[in-house]
Amino acid sequence: MYNKIGFPFSLPFILDGATGTELNKRGMKSGECTEKFVLENPQILAQLQREYISSGADAVLAATFGANIPTLLRHGFDEKEHKDICRRLFEITKEAAGEKKVGGDISPTGLMLKPYGETEPEEIFEIYRKQAECLLDCGVDFFFVETMLSAAEARLALMAIRSLSENIPVFVSMTVNETGRTMNGDRMGASLLCMLPYNVTAFGCNCSIGPDVVSKALKEAAPVAKLYGIPLIAKPNAGMPVTDDKGTHFPLSPSDMAAAVDGLTGIGAGVFGGCCGTAPEHIKAIACAAKNTGKERFSDAEDIDVGIYVSTSREFSKIDENAEYIKIDSESEDDIYDLLDECDAEDILYFELGAGAGELLVAMDSFIPNPISVRGEEKEIEILERKLCRKVR
Repeated sequence: MYNKIGFPFSLPFILDGATGTELNKRGMKSGECTEKFVLENPQILAQLQREYISSGADAVLAATFGANIPTLLRHGFDEKEHKDICRRLFEITKEAAGEKKVGGDISPTGLMLKPYGETEPEEIFEIYRKQAECLLDCGVDFFFVETMLSAAEARLALMAIRSLSENIPVFVSMTVNETGRTMNGDRMGASLLCMLPYNVTAFGCNCSIGPDVVSKALKEAAPVAKLYGIPLIAKPNAGMPVTDDKGTHFPLSPSDMAAAVDGLTGIGAGVFGGCCGTAPEHIKAIACAAKNTGKERFSDAEDIDVGIYVSTSREFSKIDENAEYIKIDSESEDDIYDLLDECDAEDILYFELGAGAGELLVAMDSFIPNPISVRGEEKEIEILERKLCRKVR
């Protein structure tokens, strides 16, 4: 059974609003390294986070968004400073938060996974493991894996955290465009299915233009989230930034953001906050709306047929228990291509794995858009689950 942890906090659970755009208002220059600015000006972040708490936030995020090793190196830090930077950033927020919860914030590494880039999954996993280990040692109450452009990278972050702790709550939040998909083309329902084997605590979207786009994306994840009792996350921007003679600003007011809460609750949102362009007054309005909504969570979410599902990050389908499994091994590449020519992208491929089949499917992953159901040698199945952003079985 997935979601073994359950959701350990009271719902609705209110997160903070923007950090970057609010720090820009308070002296941080555009393009400046946020972590560096916060370390040099801790009182500015602490004041902002106290304002979020006063506005109704149940938790604030430590300013560790870019505190993974590759990102810190790009900003001129030394790798030896990594643990100390994570600790100092956590302590600033912990002191400001008082009795409220503190989340360890984790974001994309800026590296591209193969086959689109040159980075192996194991390297991404290790980057996240090191950051998560630092934050666990600090004492974070939960992790917020956010602004993820790739379900594969998000899943590696979740796997890395789970390699260290089976019980720490982990929220995973993707960023989507107006189509409701990530930059990599990942869909929210399929992405959530890929996270389930690692007990994701909450799942959803942040940033993502605004509440309307977040709502569109979450509707697709809602049936899966409803089935497993996983609260959805809605932490949108205050619209797209607008530049005029008064400078750059975000168009959605606190009341605009609050007006979206009922609809988001109906499709399953239980974790709310704000991203770029949101300020303490936005969080106050969102918190008030969320705590006084007349909507029942998931009341507008469609049901999904009970069964066993497999997925890529883009498609998911229900397994046919009577399907015939095709035996494959390390020499079956041509046979797989012949099969792909005969089926549609949403059709499940049923494989019985022999020696070398796991590595073969990993090598062919970018050419296989289909969900895959597998059985056979356990070590071959383990290779797929470790290296691919798929839910298999």
